[in-house]
Amino acid sequence: MSRNENEKRENESGRARRRWLLPGAILLCIAAVAVYLVARRPESATGRMAARPVPTVAATTDSSPAVAASPGGKADLTISPEMADRAGLRYAFVETRSLAEQLRTTGSIQPNAYRETRVTPLVGGRLTRVNVQLGDFVRQGQILAMIFSSDLAEAQMKFLTVDANLQFHISQDKRFERLVEIGAVSRQEQEEVRARLREHHAEHAALRERMKLYGLTEAEIDRLQTASDVRSEVPVHSPSSGVITTRNANPGQVAMTTDALFSVTDLSSVWVIASFYEKDFATLRTGAGVTITTPAAPSRGFRGTIAYIDPRVDPQTRTAQVRIETLNPNQSLKLGMFVDVALDLGGARLVPAVPKSAVQAMGEERIVFVKIAPGSFQIRRVEIGGEIGEWAEALRGLTAGEEVVTEGSFFLRAEMGRSLK
Repeated sequence: MSRNENEKRENESGRARRRWLLPGAILLCIAAVAVYLVARRPESATGRMAARPVPTVAATTDSSPAVAASPGGKADLTISPEMADRAGLRYAFVETRSLAEQLRTTGSIQPNAYRETRVTPLVGGRLTRVNVQLGDFVRQGQILAMIFSSDLAEAQMKFLTVDANLQFHISQDKRFERLVEIGAVSRQEQEEVRARLREHHAEHAALRERMKLYGLTEAEIDRLQTASDVRSEVPVHSPSSGVITTRNANPGQVAMTTDALFSVTDLSSVWVIASFYEKDFATLRTGAGVTITTPAAPSRGFRGTIAYIDPRVDPQTRTAQVRIETLNPNQSLKLGMFVDVALDLGGARLVPAVPKSAVQAMGEERIVFVKIAPGSFQIRRVEIGGEIGEWAEALRGLTAGEEVVTEGSFFLRAEMGRSLK
């Protein structure tokens, strides 16, 4: 190989190295800048993110979060003092209070059977109109439905015939009375006429009462003079004031006199059916007062009275049913609702108590927000026992002297939800 060719090849390899040198240098510069930026990243921001406390959350059977308190008094939630002021947070201390000894159980709301009326038609026929729906409040005498009845039409036509016969015999009696005075007829003939008149009076009165049973009023019967006045529809009236709790009536349906078309229930008073174990029978007596609470309104209590104790014991559960009567203002207690029943036993004991307004429901659990520092709160799972007015016994989770949030806890719940996202 000649010298010229060697020099030519060396020149070409040098040019190739120079072509790759520039892109490599650029890449090295970019990498150096990236390393510098990462090294200069603010550590305080990452520190705050890593140190932010988040309460432990687990799913419950009803898909609601269950909150577990952080151990060691650490804050589960922290907000600024300005935010706390805007939220209008109010606080109270857990106190030691005297609680009456109680016997507790559960029960369910049932209608007062003495104030529940089943509505049956007075005559069989076809329903032409239904005027009420389930849950409607009705007053005594209100028309619930209308029934087309051929029996009513036949009774009215028969009444017109009997009424005409009665008027004829009344006129005949008056005529025979004048004939007796002039000696044209005998007293015996007059008595026979009057006997037939009394029979027609009795038949007329019986038909009149029958049409009253069909729902016609005295005024409507008095207006019945000709066949054009005959009506074939019978109104179904409400026998009492109350709420429609059952409806088995639809237009076009054929109803019999034994069919219960509606149930009208006065819900101003209801029954609580509760079960007590046989070991507690010695403390039960009719007339004893009880306190009734419901998860739907945990801060409100209803007073009731034991009205009946079933003398039979269930052989499986070893319990007996107790019927408790209670007033139901504004129909706050709904039929079928589960309630808690507490029977006062007379004794008293000192217990830690928390205001009911501080207790929040999360699924099947109860929580409170415990203030551990200004703007710092711990989410505490608690178990609630007996009630003392607007306070409740804290069976577990709180001790006397701790400060809890009583107003504004819904705001803290919202903040807690945002912290979990």
